[in-house]
This record gives sequence, structure tokens and C-alpha cells, in this order.
Amino acid sequence: MTPTLRIAGSALLLLALVACNRQGPDVPKAVDDNKDVQDQSEGIQSVLVSPDAAKVGSEVDPAGEIVAEVREFQPGQKVHISVPTKFGRKLGDKLEIFWFHDDGRSRREEQKSIAGPFTVFEFTPEDVGAYNVEVAANGNPIALVQFAVK
Repeated sequence: MTPTLRIAGSALLLLALVACNRQGPDVPKAVDDNKDVQDQSEGIQSVLVSPDAAKVGSEVDPAGEIVAEVREFQPGQKVHISVPTKFGRKLGDKLEIFWFHDDGRSRREEQKSIAGPFTVFEFTPEDVGAYNVEVAANGNPIALVQFAVK
């Protein structure tokens, strides 16, 4: 066999192999794990709250506004959480409040309808420690307030 025939035969063999595999090798497709970021039904959703969405103090004025903000209380001292009617909320909207102690247990839950310029929630904690108070409007978290009983 002449070198020209060998080259031609090799070229024909190569063309036949290429023709059998028109698509080429399977290339792995990129995986987009963040494709369904909006669907966080089983995960934790981050929430942005306004620092003015609720205030904590030991005393409120007749309208329901906190007279002086306080973050440390004595056992048995009444704690007031005041939520102003602004930020897109309106009269009749439902506010819910959840009082949690640093031991992870809920101490109190309450729901009220907005009826004026401020909605006030009160609680008299007996247990010493840190407290986190979550406020929700119509089921959506709007505020996180922290205080301590010493």
C-alpha cells in the first residue's frame, strides 16, 4: 500500500467515526442551585425591619407613644412596646406580638387591631435575663425589640 492510500484510508476512517457521533461528547450542563431562591418555604427568610417600627419603655403617654426608651427593667416592672401606625399600616390592620425569654421559651403572645396613632402592648416579666420581642403586622414581621430584666 502506498503512503497516499494509507493517508486517504485513515482520513476516510476518521470521517466515518466523526459521522457516527454527530453531537460530539456529552458536555455536563451547568447546575444553577440558586434557581429557585424565591421558594424559601422550608428555609429561613431574611427580613428587614425599621428601627423605628416599635419602641420599648417603662411608660407611655395618653396617645400611646413611649415617653422615655428604656432597655433594662427590674423583675415585676411593666414593659411597654409601642408600635406607631405608619410605614403603610392602617386602622384595622392586625398586629401580633411574641415575647421570648433568652431560654428560648415564649412568655406571651397577643394580637390587637390598630385603632389609633400607636398600638401599645404590655407585659410584666418576672424572669431575669434577655428578652426578644417580635412584632408582626398582618402576618409579616415588622419589628424586633430587645431588652433585659436584671
